[in-house]
Amino acid sequence: MKPLFLMALAALTIFTACSTDEPTGEKNNESEYQLLINEFMASNDAAVSDAEDNGSGDGSPYDDWFEIYNAGPDAVDIGGMYVTDNTDDLTMHQIPEGHAVQTTIQPGGFLVIWADSEPDQGPLHAAFALSGGGESIALVEANGRIIIDSYQYTAQQTDFSFGRQPDGSDNWFAFATSTPGASNNGASQNLPPVISQIKITPDPVDPGVTVTISALVKDSNLSTVALNYGPAGDLSGQTAMTLTDTLYTAAIGPFADGQVIFYLITATDSEALQTLSDTLSFEVGYVPPVLKINEFLASNNSFNQDPEEDGSDGDPFDDWFEIYNPGSSAVDIAGMYVTDKLSSLTMWQIPAGDPSKTTIPPGGFLLIWADKEMHQGALHVDLKLSGSGEQLGLTAPNGTTVIDSLSFGPQTGDISFGRQPDGSSNWMSFTTPTPGATNN
Repeated sequence: MKPLFLMALAALTIFTACSTDEPTGEKNNESEYQLLINEFMASNDAAVSDAEDNGSGDGSPYDDWFEIYNAGPDAVDIGGMYVTDNTDDLTMHQIPEGHAVQTTIQPGGFLVIWADSEPDQGPLHAAFALSGGGESIALVEANGRIIIDSYQYTAQQTDFSFGRQPDGSDNWFAFATSTPGASNNGASQNLPPVISQIKITPDPVDPGVTVTISALVKDSNLSTVALNYGPAGDLSGQTAMTLTDTLYTAAIGPFADGQVIFYLITATDSEALQTLSDTLSFEVGYVPPVLKINEFLASNNSFNQDPEEDGSDGDPFDDWFEIYNPGSSAVDIAGMYVTDKLSSLTMWQIPAGDPSKTTIPPGGFLLIWADKEMHQGALHVDLKLSGSGEQLGLTAPNGTTVIDSLSFGPQTGDISFGRQPDGSSNWMSFTTPTPGATNN
């Protein structure tokens, strides 16, 4: 049996929802350096390419990043200083010394650090990735104790940066056009509509019933919201979505048993900025499998090493979570989605093509590495868990049916959190995690 730890904490760790408060900045007045975290992108899918990553062996070249601004009168070499995404571990990654040409920030200048878990690519590549679901970023003096600047942020929108405007101020904004390595003073805050919380009702869909599709759509100048739908390859059906309370909704159907309907939402504002949702689907009569997120480790400092990680991609001790199949039939999770932001259920889709890795036998367990190192295989996802607490979800291939989800609070290094007995609603902290095996 696993030893139990922090029982009182365990009772407080699972929540029904996470805070939606705006991020707040922190400064440590002990430091004499006038260096500030000025801008960052924690969910970079296709916005800013890392020039030193051609994608040949390190996965996508679109890596997370953050920018440091020197507000002082003197040039500062940050070689020897530390950066971290966990203020409980201030010495997570040390910027290498001896590279002053690359690591020196001129007065009024900017320097981009790639949070890509690929420190072998150069002195400006950190051995961690940022979580799109929210966490901390900190710059620490070379003594490893004094925080020069830190910032706690919440869930981020994909391909949008978040930064100070004017540079170095306390005013933070989302930017439609990011400016890594340059001033934020001209960055545009004119953002396209944001579509989230897409849901179908009822779920699952039975034959002969009308289906209501709803979504939260945000924009200060929203003009129209439309739903396109139909069978695969033909989304010619169209209807306007109308505002009902806080959500935009549209009713379609009814449909026959076994029919698969695809749909997408288009939101347009008065300035002709437009956002299209992912193309989602539902199958009439679909019954989702019963699977449970059974255990996770969101702050893996030294407990268990990713066996496919030889250290060339950075720290081999990656975050992970485990899925348990309590049923009597094997389940292939290929095509399902995982997310660390429950308002965005389709954040990462488990790739098909390798059922030997993605199939969970009856009563079995499957370990997923949340390391943003997808080139390592189907069980490595474009997520990173936050030790400060966030959300975790598993979604059916239709993109809307939540198979299992949870919200968790701050975690302790090398201590996992899981269900005991397996699949139950009873969550506990484990000082000896058992990834890929029973918690009992």
